[in-house]
Amino acid sequence: MSPQLWATTYERVVHAIPKYVRDAKVTLCGLSTFVDAYVRLHEATPLFDAPNGSPEGTLGRELFRRASAGVGGEFFMDWPEGGSWIEKNLRILRWGVGGTGAQAAQTLAVIGAPALMSLEDRGRRQLSVLHPGISVAVRQGVVKSGDIPATERTKPAHYIFEFTAGTQLGSTILKRSSRTIVRFGDEHLDADPDFVRESIAAAGEAGAGIVSGMNEIQEDYIDESLYQTVGLARAWKERGLNLIHLEVGDYETDDTRKRVLNLLSGIITSLGMSYSELSGILPGERETIEKAYVLAKELDLRRLCVHSDTWALGVTKDDPERELDALLCGSLLASVRAEKGIPSRPVALPKNAEFRDLAWQSFLNIGSRSVVSCATPYIERPAGTIGLGDTFLAGTLLVLGGANRANAIDETEISL
Repeated sequence: MSPQLWATTYERVVHAIPKYVRDAKVTLCGLSTFVDAYVRLHEATPLFDAPNGSPEGTLGRELFRRASAGVGGEFFMDWPEGGSWIEKNLRILRWGVGGTGAQAAQTLAVIGAPALMSLEDRGRRQLSVLHPGISVAVRQGVVKSGDIPATERTKPAHYIFEFTAGTQLGSTILKRSSRTIVRFGDEHLDADPDFVRESIAAAGEAGAGIVSGMNEIQEDYIDESLYQTVGLARAWKERGLNLIHLEVGDYETDDTRKRVLNLLSGIITSLGMSYSELSGILPGERETIEKAYVLAKELDLRRLCVHSDTWALGVTKDDPERELDALLCGSLLASVRAEKGIPSRPVALPKNAEFRDLAWQSFLNIGSRSVVSCATPYIERPAGTIGLGDTFLAGTLLVLGGANRANAIDETEISL
């Protein structure tokens, strides 16, 4: 399709968002929640000026290496004082919510859709970054996060170093916009027994469930985390929840990622990832569509989706038209967030959005699965890059988990 036809299609998606929200069922959002501190990498001069061999110097060189290569992802550094050093020596642009399930819940709440999320840390800083309309569980049932009294307990923050294409870093002009998430301490899944209880009770009427966060866990604790996740996802499934999604994320080792995927295979029905994560799981010369199809088949998934800067792709056993609607909705929400820097309800297609040609057909049938894809409204110089994949996820589950199908596309324009 031409860029103009993609733009027209996304304008229809803007108008379909209220329908999706009206028909939305609750999304169960787990299983880890954090506070994120945002830092502009080009403003982190004290890191780059730090002496060789110092912890801050080591961190600065790693961040520079990643940004120069256009690589984001996550980075763990065993430096317990790292957070304090950053907060004392660098400018924190703002604070925000972190974690795949939490980011998805935040996006859904912003656009008016229901979400129930896990939440262990109920300290002031964590509650201050949550949308007050997100539902959380307490002993007495379910309440809004804005109604919870704050406690003194708090988890360590994550530090998000964002970089933008065209920005100069030292003598290097950066070619890609992305971010690196830096952690300085061990993590675990949210210890939230009230969420476990209430999410299981709600699963029969819910639209979708997210079980993510294993990629944040140190390898020594991954088996315990997987045991908890498998048990909860099975309970959701037994209550009738058909759409259970895992977002892959970055793992410390390939073996840990393989263990997670293998143990959750047969329990999750939906899997999401970035293009770089797909390439990491299935390296080699195979085409993108073939890699996505092979992985969906190997893990026996009902659906698999891949998001990239300029395109999104889904492999599904279900209705390909609804899958395409989901990709379009997720891509629009991510683009609007890239434009504004925070989750936002779309009122128009971003003015500076670009559409690139797809390198393959937008629709294919392969065996019992369909492969659908779309161009995304690409923002070359985004106001923010963190959470775009999680925002995309929220949009896809909003559509796929909805009570009814709200058509966003004109089938005369995109022929399936």
